Parts: sequence; C-alpha cells; structure tokens
Amino acid sequence: MNEDQRTSGVDLADRGKDKEYAIVINGELAVVPHEVVSYTEVVAIAYPEQSDPNTTYTVTFRKAQGPRHEGVLVEGQTVTVKHKGTVFNVTATNKS
Repeated sequence: MNEDQRTSGVDLADRGKDKEYAIVINGELAVVPHEVVSYTEVVAIAYPEQSDPNTTYTVTFRKAQGPRHEGVLVEGQTVTVKHKGTVFNVTATNKS
C-alpha cells in the first residue's frame, strides 16, 4: 500500500465497510450497518415481536438516497438510505 492509498491509517478498500446508518422508524432512531435496507428488515425493526400471519404492513419512506427519495416499500423491495435521516413509517393492519 502506498501513501496515496492510506487515509489516517485506513486502507481505502476498507472504507465504508463499518459504517452505520441512522434511520428513523415510526419516530424512533434505529441504526443499521448497511445502506441498502429491505422491507423485511424495516418491518422487523418496527415490530420485533409481531408474528401473526394475518397481519400485513404498509411501509412508506422519505428522505432516502436517490433515485427514489420517497415512496412505498413493498415486500421484496429495498431502498438505499442516507447516512443519516431517512424516515420510515410502518403501519400494521390485520387482514379481514
């Protein structure tokens, strides 16, 4: 490794691997270790003990990294969050 590849003793190839991303879910701060967050992950953080198969979730987000800065996240989708400040609202609904 040469001097140009070194930044404060950190190899540039390793930069970003240990970042934390501060997001807000239902008004509460949550920290995730990666910038791409899935629907399933957001729901699990919002409702960690919910396991009723008759429950569905609506997940909306805003202040995300582009190209989609806001919208609805559905099962199977992911969104790229900003380092700080992406906001999610998760609502649980029982199927009727």
